[in-house]
Amino acid sequence: MPATPLPTLLPTLLLVRPQAQAAQQAQRLAAAGIAALPFCVEDTVADDAALSALPQQAAGADWLVFVSPSCIELAWPQLAGLPLAAKLACVGRASADKLAALSGRAVLHPPLGNDSDALLTLPPLQQLAGQTVLIVRGDGGRPQLGETLTRRGAQVRYAEVYRRVPVAADWALFDRLAAGSPPALLITSSHSAEQLFQQAGATRRRALLGCRFIALHPRIAATLQQLGVVQPLLAANEHALCALLTGPR
Repeated sequence: MPATPLPTLLPTLLLVRPQAQAAQQAQRLAAAGIAALPFCVEDTVADDAALSALPQQAAGADWLVFVSPSCIELAWPQLAGLPLAAKLACVGRASADKLAALSGRAVLHPPLGNDSDALLTLPPLQQLAGQTVLIVRGDGGRPQLGETLTRRGAQVRYAEVYRRVPVAADWALFDRLAAGSPPALLITSSHSAEQLFQQAGATRRRALLGCRFIALHPRIAATLQQLGVVQPLLAANEHALCALLTGPR
C-alpha cells in the first residue's frame, strides 16, 4: 500500500467521517484545490451525563488523554477556564494541534504515528505508578491504551463523551459520481468502513469496490482489505492526503 500519487486526479473525494469534521476538512481541501464532500455513514452524539461529570473527573486526574477530534470538540468546552493540573495528551499530531490551540497549553503527542501504539512509546507514559489517567473517548473505544497504562501502574478512568450512531449516507450522490469518474473515499475509522459496506449492500458493492480507498491507518486499511478492497492507499495526515491526490507540493 505505497503512498504514491493516484494515477489521475479524481474529481471528487468523499470524506467518510462525522459530519462536522468532514465539513471542516472539505473546506481545507478546497483551499488546496481538491474537491471533497462529506459522506457521513455514522455520526457522533454527545453523552450529556458524561460531559456533565467531566469537570469533576478531570479535577482528580494527573493526565487527560484525548483519543479523537470529536472528543476534543465535545469535551474541551466543559473544561475551558478550569484550573486543571492534569497534563494533556493526544494520540495524533492533528488532534494535539487542535487541543493546544484551544487550551493554550502543551500537549504530549507522538512525533511519528497517530495511534495509541505511538503514544504509548513516549517516555512520560512509561512509569505511572500512583497517577490517575482519564481517557476521554467515545463509547466502546479500543481497550489497548487503558490496559497498557494500567500495567504501567496508572489508575485509569474513562469519560465516554459520545456515542456513534448510524446515519444514512447520500447514496444518490454516490450513484451520480460512480456513473461517471468514480470517486475516492477517505476512511477514517474501521467502524466507518464496516458501516459503509453494510449500508451499500449487495446492490452497490461492485460500484463501491470500483472506487479508490484511502485509509488513515494500517489498521483501517486491513479492515478495508477484509471487506474486499484491493490495495487501499495510506495517508496518515492531511499533508500526505494532498500529496497522494495531487503529487508532492
